[in-house]
Amino acid sequence: MAEMDETWIERWRDDVCRGTDAATAAEMAGLHSDALLAFHRVVAEVRLPDAGIGYWIHRPPLPGEDPGHPRRLSDGRPVVVFGSDGGGALFALPGGADGPVLRLSGGALLGETYDADCAVEVAADLRAFLTFLRREAIGGP
Repeated sequence: MAEMDETWIERWRDDVCRGTDAATAAEMAGLHSDALLAFHRVVAEVRLPDAGIGYWIHRPPLPGEDPGHPRRLSDGRPVVVFGSDGGGALFALPGGADGPVLRLSGGALLGETYDADCAVEVAADLRAFLTFLRREAIGGP
């Protein structure tokens, strides 16, 4: 899939959530994903309660804040949780790398570790996931 540059993200924002601000430098300081950094430079958070079952992309937490999300899967892979849906699932990217978006739902959370058997790939990357959200929010391609 094509790269997710600032122009693409701005068009996505204008289609899906016009008027949303960018995350602050302090909020972005703890992000270790090029895709999430690129996204949050343009869009801090997204609230789509009326799209499908409802979707949210969370503001990045400030350094030292702990939102209580998983930080790794039981198979050892680190993850960065960035969103959720109205059914209680969380969305995550692999920690330290850009890759498939994982949906975390129905598994056990022990401390910072989430059951890897309940982590399901739902999009090839963040751009593909955002394209899905755009379709859910406004319809069309």
